[in-house]
Amino acid sequence: MVVKNNFKLIFSYLKLNLKKEYEYKTSFFLKIVMMILNNAFFILQWIIVFSIVDSIGGYGFNEVLLLWAISAGSYGVAHLFFNSAFSVGELIYNGKLDVYLTQPKNLLINVCCSSCSVSAIGDIIYAFVVLIIINATWWWYLAMIPVIIIGALVFVSIVLIFQSICFYVKNGSAIADMISSAITMFDNYPPVIFKGFAKVLLYTIIPAGFMVFIPAEAIFLGFNPWAIAILIAVTALLVVLAFVTFKLGLKRYSSGSLMGSRL
Repeated sequence: MVVKNNFKLIFSYLKLNLKKEYEYKTSFFLKIVMMILNNAFFILQWIIVFSIVDSIGGYGFNEVLLLWAISAGSYGVAHLFFNSAFSVGELIYNGKLDVYLTQPKNLLINVCCSSCSVSAIGDIIYAFVVLIIINATWWWYLAMIPVIIIGALVFVSIVLIFQSICFYVKNGSAIADMISSAITMFDNYPPVIFKGFAKVLLYTIIPAGFMVFIPAEAIFLGFNPWAIAILIAVTALLVVLAFVTFKLGLKRYSSGSLMGSRL
């Protein structure tokens, strides 16, 4: 029942947020189109690279675009459904959690889903456009849906864990922003180029490996049930850690004594 209510809350927020954004129709569609075009420009980068080399550690043009598709789709789902997760630190620092504390809903979900990024729809669409470009087989389109949902959960969870630092350190959200930027920067490149300590980081503090690399190699470019099981387990662990970290930090929260309400 609790899980059902939380899902209902998430989709209710999404519906309300999109309805609010859709009041300005031109802006709504322009944001989506511009995001698709912005992502598409990076294809030119790889066209140039692969006009010089045939592959990078076994990754060709199609494989690299697959990484882009998973990355963009995961980023899109994260910002469409849980956009406010990326500003939790600011709410903590400014004492603006008060309004959410008065509502009889799961606090963290309530906060994370309170806003959405319309341009994120463009990221999700782009993920499937890329599949068309690389002439993907039909089941890749179906597999992409759970893959980008898992990627989004990994992304949001690790960001929330670092956003919760703000309960202990003033303006600690800078660290979370840095981690978020690092994930979106590194997960678009073939994993074979990362070695040693950098590779360790991409499977721990900057979990691009679980967000993009493992899904690509264990689902689309091959089939490894053990890797898939590990991916699901790590995702569940990160989600739990995000909730626990936030809950523990909440004990140190100082109210901003703000008067306000939310509909």
